[in-house]
Amino acid sequence: MTGSAAALEERLLEDPDDAGAWGAYAAWLRAQGDPRGDWFGFEALAATAEERALVPGWLAREQVHRTPVGAMTRDCEWRHGFVVGVRFQVGGRRDARVLRELMADPRSGLVSRLELVFAEEAPARGLSLLAEVELGRLRSLRARYQGRGNQVARALAGQSALSLRILDLRHSGLTDEGLVALAGCERLRGLRALYLQRNRFTARGVSALARAPALAQLEVLDLRYNAIEPAGAAALADSPHLGGLTALHVHAEELEPEGVRALASSRTLPRDLVRYWRGREGR
Repeated sequence: MTGSAAALEERLLEDPDDAGAWGAYAAWLRAQGDPRGDWFGFEALAATAEERALVPGWLAREQVHRTPVGAMTRDCEWRHGFVVGVRFQVGGRRDARVLRELMADPRSGLVSRLELVFAEEAPARGLSLLAEVELGRLRSLRARYQGRGNQVARALAGQSALSLRILDLRHSGLTDEGLVALAGCERLRGLRALYLQRNRFTARGVSALARAPALAQLEVLDLRYNAIEPAGAAALADSPHLGGLTALHVHAEELEPEGVRALASSRTLPRDLVRYWRGREGR
């Protein structure tokens, strides 16, 4: 692959809706004689109503061949005949192995979004193989509303490279152990949004998060419905790494008046956030 094609694929991983990048990528595929280029504008070539009626069936048949190993066609997100996102169900060790194969499949080359759905009976020990799944090209990872947040955190901490922009672990049973693992993961540099609502961590985990240099580019941090307490609020207020936040979601009731005062007097958080907490102080 040429450097220009690799750069185009990077653009598409960052934004699967980048029309300009898709157009350039299509031109490159056609120049190489790559049949994948045929999908671009295929519908526009249908000249009659009868031909247009045949297009959905043809595309559906082709998708079967273009679906990565281990994935269900209906659980894939498609752009121009390429899979850009996958929803994958994990029930245990065997599924973790299948996910490893899926992410290694060349047909997953433009997959930047992964949603993991864990079965209730999925054994925590059996999910250790998640650390062997190549997650380096993902920009968005969601594993929410389930109880396997710590296993996902450990899998991320074990990656050799990461390009995540969005990590959603809300309602995932994440504890201080998992949050400390995330905070210590240097490869999370570049993360923009972190959703951690309604988990099981405390001020100890929040303090580790606040001290994490890897989160220096974070813009959105949602910590609602957790036992943050005044100590956690103080750690956030004193963090030297959260100055780029545009949104910090926490409930004043979970901070107690002392925690609200800490955020209202912060000298490191963005001015607009501090102004907001000054408005909450004394209520």
